[in-house]
Amino acid sequence: MSIDKVIESLPGMSAKNREKLKFNAEAMRDNGKEGQAENAERVLQALIDVAAEEKQARYDDLSAMSMAERVHDVFITSPATATEAKAITALIDNPGKTASELTAICGWKTQSWQTYFGNMCKKREAVLWPDNETDSMTASKMIGLLVDENEEASGLTMKPDVEEIFRKMGHGTKRRRSKAARAAA
Repeated sequence: MSIDKVIESLPGMSAKNREKLKFNAEAMRDNGKEGQAENAERVLQALIDVAAEEKQARYDDLSAMSMAERVHDVFITSPATATEAKAITALIDNPGKTASELTAICGWKTQSWQTYFGNMCKKREAVLWPDNETDSMTASKMIGLLVDENEEASGLTMKPDVEEIFRKMGHGTKRRRSKAARAAA
C-alpha cells in the first residue's frame, strides 16, 4: 500500500492499529533509508493531524451540547460507581443541604461528599468541560458545572436539567416537589 493510501485510511483506523502504525513509523524514521524515513515522517505527522482534527470535532460536538446532554453522554459511557451514585442521590434527595450535611447523609466523614462528587466530575472532565488541557478545572470548581450553591446558606442543589437526566438514569429516590409546591411550603 502506498504511503498516500495509508494516510488516507487513518480516519477509519482503530486506535490499536494507529498505535502499531506509529510504532512502525517511528522505527522506520529512526532506522530506515532516506526515502523510508521521509515517508515515516509524513505518516507520523498525518497521525498527529488526524488526532487533532478528531479532538476538535469532538470539542465542537460537545460545545454544541447542553450540560444535561453532556452529563447523559458521559454517564452512559462511564456510569457512576456505587460511591458516585451515593453522592448523586444524596444531593438529589436532599436539595439545599450543605456539603457537611450531605457527607453525614452518606455516612461519610470530613467533607467527603465534596471530594467524591468533585472527583466524579474531574474524572469526566473531557466531556463536562471539553476545553484544552491548559484550561483544566480543579475538582472542587467542577462541582459548579452540575450544582447550584445558595451563597447565604451554603446549601447545594443539583441544577434542574442535570437532575432530570440523573433521575432518568435511576438516581434519586425521592420525588422532587414542583416549584409551586416548594413556594407554598
